[in-house]
Amino acid sequence: MAEYTIIICDDDPKQAVNLSLKVGIAFAMAPVDDHDIEYEVGKLATKYQEVLDYLDENSLDGGIYFLDIELDNDHNGVDLAAEIKKRDERAQIIFVTAYSEYMPMTFERRIGAVDYINKNDADLQARMNETVRDALTRLGKSNFSKRLTFSYRFGRQINNINVEDVLYIHTTQAAHKLLLVAANKRSEFVGDIKAVDEENDFLAKISQSCLINPKNVAVINLRKRTIVMLNGESLSFSRRFRHEMDKLVDEYNWKVEMSAKTAAPLGK
Repeated sequence: MAEYTIIICDDDPKQAVNLSLKVGIAFAMAPVDDHDIEYEVGKLATKYQEVLDYLDENSLDGGIYFLDIELDNDHNGVDLAAEIKKRDERAQIIFVTAYSEYMPMTFERRIGAVDYINKNDADLQARMNETVRDALTRLGKSNFSKRLTFSYRFGRQINNINVEDVLYIHTTQAAHKLLLVAANKRSEFVGDIKAVDEENDFLAKISQSCLINPKNVAVINLRKRTIVMLNGESLSFSRRFRHEMDKLVDEYNWKVEMSAKTAAPLGK
């Protein structure tokens, strides 16, 4: 099931509520492939800062934002969109305004909006329906690409690696620092092993300190509770994870070794 969070900001409360109703109709009209689509209006705001406060308290990745351009004397919707992009890189921005003269501003600021809708459009609902479909399509493509890539931050740089190349991720002695071992590289990055586990379905937990890519397992020794990866390194799995290992053996058809043979220890 695909779930989406909607943020609406219009300085006129009645317009904001009306827009939320049209968004609901647009989602009901959105095409459904092999999954259900659900959405929630995370914030119905009338002020610039209300949206930013919400995002500071609720981390979003790929929210859909409907923004009026005229908000207050100090900030406009384009300013808000720029700040949203800093907090939600995959944000889908849709400007809804009664003044078409603001459109060039959105291009000059390189906001990358999905659409610019005039509130006075003769068939506003049809335009909303089309725009929501476009936003969902863009997020769908982005989600597919994201599933194929593991991203991690090293300093200010964001690195991407194909998930097929990831062997395992292990905690280190340094707090909040993880070790990524891939087919042709080893890298340390700042992160939390629990968060990495929750955010990456392609990984499987074998202990509180280690996640593996099941597709890159060479052999498992159930008696010694070791897993040998394709690079020859041997990792230990906890006794409490034995049941999960049995399920992975069946799912990925791992080669099972019951002898006392072991491969090179971790890090060698």
